[in-house]
Amino acid sequence: MPHIDWTQYGIAGAVIAILFYILWRMLIWVMKWVDKQAEQHASERKTWQEIQTKTNSTLDRICSGIERHDEKADERGKFVREEHKQMIEVLGRINGYKHE
Repeated sequence: MPHIDWTQYGIAGAVIAILFYILWRMLIWVMKWVDKQAEQHASERKTWQEIQTKTNSTLDRICSGIERHDEKADERGKFVREEHKQMIEVLGRINGYKHE
């Protein structure tokens, strides 16, 4: 192992070494902070995914309710049209019109 004579670097070497140590500690701190942020983002995404799933199921129920309503409205419409045809025939006979 080579021997390094630290006296040849002087105060500038000590300052540079301290700056590198501070930089190294900062990098470690930033990496821990990034990991912490990634965990927080993952938990937030999980929460948003649950909310989105609930919203989608609610929208599906609303859409199926609208479809059922439309089907029933079509049935009611057919029934009303048939009633109107019968009513027109009856009223026509009452008023003396002949069916041609």
